[in-house]
Amino acid sequence: MLTVAVLGPVDLRRDGVPVAVPAGKTTELLIRLALEAGRPVRAERLIEDLWAGEAVGVARNTLQVKVSKLRRALGDPALLGGGPAGYTLHVGPEAVDALRALRLEPGAFTLFDGDEILPDAGDGDWAVPWRARLEQARLTLAEAHYADAGGADIGELDALVTAYPTHEGLWQLLVAAWYRDGRAGEALEAYRRARSSLMAELGIEPGPGLRDLHQRILAQAPLRGNLPALTAPLIGRDADRTALSGLLATHRLVTLVGPAGVGKTRLAVDTARGEGGWLVRLESAGPIWQAIGEALDLPEATEAMVLDRLRGHRTLLVLDNCEHLVDRLIPVVERLLSDVAGLTMLATSQVPLGLPGETTYAVEPLPPDDAARLFRERASRHRAIGPDEDVAAVCRALDGLPLAIELAAARAKALPVPEIARRLDDRFALLTDPASRRPARQRTLSAAIGWSYDLLFPDDQRGLWALSCFAGGAPLAGAEHVLAALDVPAPAALDALDRLVDRSLATAEVTGDAVRYRLLDSVRDYGRGRAHAAGAGDLAAGAHAAWYAAAAAGADSRGPGQGRHLAFVRAERADIDAAVAWAVEHDPVLALRIVNGFGWAWIFLGAGAEAARRSRAVLAAAGPDAAVEDRVDALLFAGWFEASGGDLDRAFVDVRAARQIAPLPRTGLFLAFLHTQQGRPAEALDALPVLDGWEAGAGKLIEAWASIALGDVGRARAACDEARRVLDDAWALAHAEALLGGLAQAEHRYAEAVAHLSRAADAAEQLGFGAASALHLANLGRAQQQNGSAEAALATLDRAAAAAGTAGDLRTVALARTRRARVLRAVGRIGEARAELRIARDWYASAGGGDGDLLSAQLTALIDGDAAGLERVLAAARAAGDGEVEMLALDALARITGDPRLRAEADALRPAVRHLVTDADLL
Repeated sequence: MLTVAVLGPVDLRRDGVPVAVPAGKTTELLIRLALEAGRPVRAERLIEDLWAGEAVGVARNTLQVKVSKLRRALGDPALLGGGPAGYTLHVGPEAVDALRALRLEPGAFTLFDGDEILPDAGDGDWAVPWRARLEQARLTLAEAHYADAGGADIGELDALVTAYPTHEGLWQLLVAAWYRDGRAGEALEAYRRARSSLMAELGIEPGPGLRDLHQRILAQAPLRGNLPALTAPLIGRDADRTALSGLLATHRLVTLVGPAGVGKTRLAVDTARGEGGWLVRLESAGPIWQAIGEALDLPEATEAMVLDRLRGHRTLLVLDNCEHLVDRLIPVVERLLSDVAGLTMLATSQVPLGLPGETTYAVEPLPPDDAARLFRERASRHRAIGPDEDVAAVCRALDGLPLAIELAAARAKALPVPEIARRLDDRFALLTDPASRRPARQRTLSAAIGWSYDLLFPDDQRGLWALSCFAGGAPLAGAEHVLAALDVPAPAALDALDRLVDRSLATAEVTGDAVRYRLLDSVRDYGRGRAHAAGAGDLAAGAHAAWYAAAAAGADSRGPGQGRHLAFVRAERADIDAAVAWAVEHDPVLALRIVNGFGWAWIFLGAGAEAARRSRAVLAAAGPDAAVEDRVDALLFAGWFEASGGDLDRAFVDVRAARQIAPLPRTGLFLAFLHTQQGRPAEALDALPVLDGWEAGAGKLIEAWASIALGDVGRARAACDEARRVLDDAWALAHAEALLGGLAQAEHRYAEAVAHLSRAADAAEQLGFGAASALHLANLGRAQQQNGSAEAALATLDRAAAAAGTAGDLRTVALARTRRARVLRAVGRIGEARAELRIARDWYASAGGGDGDLLSAQLTALIDGDAAGLERVLAAARAAGDGEVEMLALDALARITGDPRLRAEADALRPAVRHLVTDADLL
């Protein structure tokens, strides 16, 4: 790694080894390029800056000679690039001491070497503004440096005020240092010198800060604050700071609560800065009165000494890290507030103090934009972060937790952002910064969370183990079940969970009559690790999986309770996945019970090929140990999922494999369903067996659909009535409503059909049945066309395609596009019709057909005037028993060829399909 020190005599190093640089213009060139680290500087600008008055007579080759010398010194020509934009020194800002100083990095004051700044940069005008900026940075850093050190080195401060006699901040530090050292006389003399210098040099009196300090010394009062200097901007907390300032103006005790690493201390210190607050660090378990006294410059203080120091003054006291001392702290806080009238207290804790009159303010993780801004700002101390680097993904994975983000950003000096994101799978190894100046418990994410964990009661620690099993948050009943497996009895479980919330390790989301406990990802990973370290990891995970298996077995997925069950499945999706993943490795038969138990729910919610793959994978893991019916159901569900995803060939393979294991009646129901997806009503009717219960009602829905398609309206109505009598779940009733619309279409009652299908689509959408809603919209669009509303039909069919795409139901996407093409052709928008058909035909070709396949082929051939294509469609329609497309193909061929025999055939077939084909379809 290349580093360039230019604040003092130039010091160039490669991997820590000094590199000699030729003196004169070559060194000046190095400094000029280093100050623009990573950015090009035009050759003309370099000549003008480095040769100044001689620039007119300096040719480019003179500059090139110096560039060549510098490249040789660097040892790697690639480090100094050249091109049309100019010359670039390829180092990051973190490698140049001057740029680190300008960013006011913590500790950067020590980078300055001697009184002169940029001594080797020559005397060109270009260096003047750089020196001025660096001089100001040195003064700002000096203030921060000596404020952090408590102003202990009085000699160094005295030398600084001698060099900068009008800089009030340095005078204030010197006066305070004398006073803290117990020498009030010297402090007052330093104030007199400061006032004399300001009057002599600027003709002004000292500012309010210095004057207030003077008055406090005269009154022997405590100084205004010991807060550490601001070493980096506080990002994303403007609203918090404003709200907190408002609370402090009206309340005497305010407690910031939040999880470890959320930034409570930074927010408290930054807010208190404007009030001249005093910071009391309570990281140790030592005497509390003594800790407060030390913060107030009262070594070995007693209670009486602290109270005496604070009486008679308005003071803001910041008590930091109170969570481990709450019981001992309460009487101290009560005594302070009762005896010191002008005292306001701001505490930081993971748990409220629980005192009367206390106001708590919850500090939340940063929102996404602020989290990304924090990462970029902190990482920029090490290297420039490109705008295309996906820091948002890292911040999301870290829950917006400032400490974790800052630790991750510190890794940017050696790792690209994608690698940081990848390594977050082992976040506790990655998120460490041993070089940090933070307290030890804040140098690693693990230590920060471990501090909180070690303060928990044993039952509370088990509560964290239990919650860490839940990937998407834990419902109360699920958490209690896992806690019971961990030997925490039911009466104690709720108390343990409440204490985790009180200590900011968990959050409780209360919605209606339900509560859900959540952990930040980092806390969950930590809890999981501690559970495994205690030998309880698999016990907890097994209880978690068993609870979801029981929830699946007891579900009312096909009855009046369907809505509640589906809401449960949506809310618990991440945890159902986690339960299955664990069970596949440890108890595959249990995994199969979970997958099958939620099978119907996933069907109703529109699951596709991914769910099919999971069903087959779990079945394979369970092997011959699984019961016959469980094996059959896994394959049946896989087949339905594949059909929903558009792969009918694979769907038939799965369903036929299930029938080979055991030809249970419900296997016929699934086979009939697959035939409906092919658009083959006769085969669907043939496949239907004798069924009972809900499956009998579902079979009647298929029978009604097939009968409508075949023109048997009477049978369709009877089947639909029977289905509505048997079924009482929302999903099936929405389909029954849609079939009533289909009956109305068959009887040319198109306005009624539109009403029925609108209700079916609305009901499915409101219930979250995305795939069903899309299908009903596709049918509604056809009914609107038949009712003479072409524009409404086009809009509805567009909605249907979009909804089906969102649900992953590509079959319905193709059907909606085909029907949209049908409307577009009818209104003469042929180009748009062709575009829709291309989408549909491509999908049907890849999926091996499906409902609408033959219609799309007929429309394509019709638009193209392709008689041969229509002949092929006619043959396929006859083979499939598709009377509608057969009629349409015959009519189109008759029009194209003028063959009277074809016209006669078409006219003879028309009465049989009048329930499907309107006059408008034949124009």
